Amino acid sequence: MYSKHSIVGMYCETPLHAGSGQAIGAVDLPIQREKTTGWPTVQASGLKGAFRDAYQKSAKNDITSIFGSDNSGDKAGAISIGDARVLLFPIRSSITPFLWVTCPAILRKLKRDGKIIGLNSEWTIPGVTEENYLGLNENAQDIIFEDLLLSGGGKIDEEIIKTIQSVMPPDNFYNTENIKDFLCIISDKNYSMLVEIGTEIHARIQLTEQKTSNNLWYQELLPSNTILYTIVSMMDERKKVVIKNRLKI
Repeated sequence: MYSKHSIVGMYCETPLHAGSGQAIGAVDLPIQREKTTGWPTVQASGLKGAFRDAYQKSAKNDITSIFGSDNSGDKAGAISIGDARVLLFPIRSSITPFLWVTCPAILRKLKRDGKIIGLNSEWTIPGVTEENYLGLNENAQDIIFEDLLLSGGGKIDEEIIKTIQSVMPPDNFYNTENIKDFLCIISDKNYSMLVEIGTEIHARIQLTEQKTSNNLWYQELLPSNTILYTIVSMMDERKKVVIKNRLKI
């Protein structure tokens, strides 16, 4: 039984490719996306593998106890890691190199996850139209997000900003306090469009052993400055091994 839960924020310092393993259209290596919404995600299996690799040296004697056996079914680990959801997606804008966008549906998920771990989320899900955005100021200027022109439609609740700040990883290029200067809430429909067209597509060249070009292929990546989060849960009866290795959960 998992008795303790924590939220872990992640900041993409470089573009991130968590591949779906199946080509879609002209993109040979698309990123993982939620089936229902089409929004970017990083599936739990890949995330757990990255965590395991990060602690391979510092917790090598207890790595199996913490993360489970390499072979599925042999031994369960002390922690469970969920899928990583995008909390804030960076989009280039007409007023600054980029702005972070989120939407009511994302905030609804954050509010629900916050209740699991005791995160302060006593705020109301904001409403926003397809023509407007919510920002730092009440009477904000019009902004172009990629090719989408939106008008200022109100101010973001300070409690929402505080909750997002509490999820932000502490060591990020844009410090946690300044996040409100770059934060906008847009409609679910506009968010869906922007996370579809706002990812990076890189062209790659496959080389032969003779270093000649063999094939051209395209890879999709989450842009740098994307903020994601996941829920990590710990089994009560095995918490000693987690605490011993200083895994802050």
